[in-house]
Amino acid sequence: MSKEDLVFGEVDWNSGDLGSGGGGNEFMRLEVGDNTVRIMGNPTQAYVHWVENSEGKKRKFNSPIGDPALVRKLEESEFKKKPIWFLKVLDRRDEKFKLLEIGPQIYRGIKALHENKKWGNVTRYDITIIKGKPGTNPLYNVSPDPAEPLDPSFKEKFIEFNEKVNLDKLIKPSEPEVIREFLGWNATASSRTSSSSSSKGKQSGGDDGDFDFNFDE
Repeated sequence: MSKEDLVFGEVDWNSGDLGSGGGGNEFMRLEVGDNTVRIMGNPTQAYVHWVENSEGKKRKFNSPIGDPALVRKLEESEFKKKPIWFLKVLDRRDEKFKLLEIGPQIYRGIKALHENKKWGNVTRYDITIIKGKPGTNPLYNVSPDPAEPLDPSFKEKFIEFNEKVNLDKLIKPSEPEVIREFLGWNATASSRTSSSSSSKGKQSGGDDGDFDFNFDE
């Protein structure tokens, strides 16, 4: 996929890139067991690289798409870019609106419900994301709950939440200089060998391995 094909921003459930394999933002953390949410709109997509430096420190960076040479070096060093999505959700544990970051496994489960004629638009009913214990395969499962309208009392709370969310900041590509500094790379440094970088790339990874809402419906 070329740089021009990468989509950083809102996508619909059929166009999210599953790949080949925030100040003021409140995030929802998925706990082991049931995590019930109401999805409030389309997912917002970004790409990240999980990297590890020579000291064994790991960090997640948004893909620096403005620097193709650096992206290429990250890929060659086995720090592959991975798609992630941010969802605006109502966390049913405390009835608060939050952002939820998901990976391909959860995305596929939600997408399957969205495409299922029995369920359809996933903003019309709650879904439960079941997180297994570490080592469980699959780690996540997605289950629909009976459809029911969202109480109108949530409307003002969602408007207030929506006005504070800064998704543009969350998906903004990371500064190339910051990535190079973290990895100990510089403009003239040679690429690390595939043998040394491959093991580090394989150790890093995301948590999988996060339509408009209509209050009148």
